[in-house]
Amino acid sequence: MAWSGLSVLRDDIVHPYISGNKWRKLKGNLAHLAENNIKTIVTFGGAFSNHIHATAAACYHYNIQCVGIIRGEYDKDNPTLAFAKSQGMILHFVDRQSYREKEKSQVVKKILTQYSNYFLIPEGGSNQYSYQGLAELSQIINKTDFDVIMVSAGTGYTAAGILKSLKEEKKLWVFPSLKDTYIKDKILSQSPKNKHNQLTYYYDYHLGGYAKVSEKYIAFINQFVRQTGVEIDPIYNAKILYGFYDLVINKKIDVTKKYLWIHTGGLQGIDAYNYMSNKKNSMPINRL
Repeated sequence: MAWSGLSVLRDDIVHPYISGNKWRKLKGNLAHLAENNIKTIVTFGGAFSNHIHATAAACYHYNIQCVGIIRGEYDKDNPTLAFAKSQGMILHFVDRQSYREKEKSQVVKKILTQYSNYFLIPEGGSNQYSYQGLAELSQIINKTDFDVIMVSAGTGYTAAGILKSLKEEKKLWVFPSLKDTYIKDKILSQSPKNKHNQLTYYYDYHLGGYAKVSEKYIAFINQFVRQTGVEIDPIYNAKILYGFYDLVINKKIDVTKKYLWIHTGGLQGIDAYNYMSNKKNSMPINRL
């Protein structure tokens, strides 16, 4: 593989546990808590959520009570939840219907009555306060001479945050992790219309969704790590590189341009994937 035309912004190494776009989003939220003397965070996440993992670590670091409302049932061997619990996060497990309804659910409402002076952060950590860290990321990018910026998308909030402040001469390539097309519309709806032509949305590399992988894809990840010494999670960042590599070998990119991949972290997702792959006796992702 030839990666000589690609550079990376290593947001994954900001902190061992609080890194990437999850740290960018949490930063403004934590400032809001401090300014308003709020002592508890309540948030939502799936069983292998990067947001749950990072929020638990941040709350431990800043001595904030932390409550996670988790979709599904408790699994003591789940590495993400075991870590969150080790950081002091209080875990509540709810059924999928209640989880979809979030704080409108009677089940969730009952959980919330147990806490006072709390701040509710949405699933994924995306709200008005998370733009502070994403705007700072755009400022860093704008000081570089890269032509094309590449980022993955789950909710699309990180991509929208970057696009909103991105210099007009730069392009943003987004590689979604989900097969749903609504993410592109969500990014555009959160961005000024004069920024829309800066976005290119690569829909063909989601591999079917969050947990959908193939042996070819995992082999690609392991080869990339061996070649570069940079670890990548299978849910988000690897899909950018998988797509970029396909574009390169099929000569669908302008080789005169400078490309920057934003490594948004989420490396705990490797352990989460390996936990499930071990159950299925499938190919693991190698760690450095």
